[in-house]
Order: sequence, then C-alpha cells, then structure tokens
Amino acid sequence: MSHSGNPDKATHEIGRIYDAITDKSILIDFFLQTLLQLVPSSRGYLFLAGPDKQLWLESATFTPKEASAVLLGAAQTAFDDGKPSAEKGLLFLPLIAGNASVGLACLERAAAFTSRETETGFNLASEFSGALKNILLFEENLKMERLAAIGQTTAMLVHEIKNILQLAKFSDEMIRMGVNEKNPKFIATGLGKLEKTLKDMDGFIWEVAGLSKDYQLEPEDVDVPALLQELGEDLAERAGALSVKLDCAAEKDFPVVRGDGRSLYRALLNLVKNAFEAFKDKPDAWIRVRARVTGPETYEITVEDNGCGMPEEVRARLFEAFFSTKGKRGTGLGLMVVSRTVKMHGGVVTVESRPGIGTKFTLVLPRFFSR
Repeated sequence: MSHSGNPDKATHEIGRIYDAITDKSILIDFFLQTLLQLVPSSRGYLFLAGPDKQLWLESATFTPKEASAVLLGAAQTAFDDGKPSAEKGLLFLPLIAGNASVGLACLERAAAFTSRETETGFNLASEFSGALKNILLFEENLKMERLAAIGQTTAMLVHEIKNILQLAKFSDEMIRMGVNEKNPKFIATGLGKLEKTLKDMDGFIWEVAGLSKDYQLEPEDVDVPALLQELGEDLAERAGALSVKLDCAAEKDFPVVRGDGRSLYRALLNLVKNAFEAFKDKPDAWIRVRARVTGPETYEITVEDNGCGMPEEVRARLFEAFFSTKGKRGTGLGLMVVSRTVKMHGGVVTVESRPGIGTKFTLVLPRFFSR
C-alpha cells in the first residue's frame, strides 16, 4: 500500500477495513503496518491501557517486542496528556474512542516528524481506535459471560454437594446411634442411607465429568428392564413420601440393547426427579416410565406424569444451559445431562406438555449403539 496521493482519503478507506476485522491481534498488526506506510518510520509500538490507566506494550513491529523504561515513561506521559505529540524522533498518538482512552501508538525514526505526518497518524489512530474499542468490549462481554457461567457452575456444584452431604450426615448419625444404643435397625438404616449417598456422589461426579467435551460413552449390553427396576427401587422412598405412584416397566420380552447403561440410568433419574417437582398436593399423582421397541434399529423410553405441565415458553428453554424453573433449588444441570446423553447415543429427545394436564419426555435411541 503506497502512502503517496491523498492520505486523508487513504486513511478513511483503511478505517473501513479496520471496522471489518474482528480479531484483535490481526487488527493491531494491520494498523501498525498501515501506520508505518502512511507515516514512514523505522519502528512502531502499540500500548494498551488497563483500568488503572497504566500502559503495557501490546505489540511492536520488530522482534523481540520490547520497550525501554525511558520510552514507556514517555509513552505514559503522552497518554496521560491525551494529545498527539512529536519529540526527538518519536511520535505519540493517543487511541481515543468516544470519551475513552484505550491506549497509545508510537512511531520511531531518526528524522523529526512533520505536522502533516502527525495529523495523518492521528487520523489513522482515530479510525483504528473505534474498531479496537469494539473488539475490547466484545472480549470483556465474553469474559463476563464466562465468569457468570463459572459462577453458575460453582453454585450448581455447591447445591448438589450440600444435598449429598446432608444425607451423609444423617447416615453417620444413624450408624452412631445404632452403635451407641446397640440397635441393629438403626445401623442397617444408616448403612442403607450411606450406600445411597455413595451412589449419589458417584453419579453426580459422573454427570459433571460427562459434560466435558472430551467425555466418551462406554458401550455395553444394557438390560433395560433391570435398569428400570433399579430406578423404581431407588426412588420408591421419595415417591412414597410425596404420595406419587411411580411405575417403571419395560414391555414383555424387551431385548438387550447396546449403550452406556450408567448414563442412561442418570438421564432417567433426572427426568423422574424433575417429574416429582410437578406435583403440589395433587391427588392421584403418578409418574410412568415405559420402554418399548419401536423398530429393528430403535427403541424408546418415555417418562410421563400427570403433574402441572408447563407453558410453551418454558418448554422451549428446557435444555438451555443452567435453565431452571426451581429458583435457588434448581441447578439446570439435570436436563443438560439428559440432552447430552441422548445426543451422544445418537438418539433424539422430545417433550410434550400441557399446563394442568402433564408432561411426557420421549427418548428415541438406537438399539445397537457403538462409539
């Protein structure tokens, strides 16, 4: 790109290119290259400013990319002044977008810079500053979104661990009481609760690990009727406490299928636990879990309840990360696990729901899944 001709027109055209660049490092490199061409110099520096208005060297047109303490001090003074300045073969160009100063560009050469070159450099820096500010705002928003996601994840982990710890404490108390009072019934109850605690903790750790991008399912022969029986037994106590009739069954002669039995169990566990939340003192409350073969290559498992149902706007967001209708009691993890499990099996999950009538989840899965 030649610096001859009309520099103001060239600056405006280059500014349009700046606005089209979305990568910060590419934008900075291109800015320094064009700056050195329109204002011929031997070296170019790009300093950015932090929240404390202190500069650091972000990029330079030479290697190694270093700035002396003297140059950094002079750049800081020019940045604090907020005006373009030329002195002793150095040209300082503040990067100002709106009312915000985001950094400073500096050019270095043996000869002094003319007033015309200073004006051209400042105009080019102004075009660059707006584009850089947009990218910095995008990066900041992305950072805040990531921090929010980390916060949500941490809250979810704490919520679930607290629940498991409460059960562990109860188990410990029952066992201690049984030993102190020499009561075998208390000991048996405590050991049973402890077994459930360990199973819950193991399952929870699996769910968290299963959300990582590198996690892989482990295909095995799955006895679906036995899996549903285990599900019913594990949740029988809770169903009884809530006065909900829980019925888990597979059709007669249901064949062995290939899949990851552990992940399928946790997916169904989450669906039934969610269904428990759909009842508020409703008489004749029920949850049915059914499995049937639907073709030579597929089978389906349904989880249906006659609870409160959900409106369309809630149903549409069910599998959204961390979405929950339970307020502080919910983590939004359960349905993420369901969705990921079904997708990793190569299956499909659908939801039917009507307010006041109930909800039905249908998991359509391949009978012969392989990794």
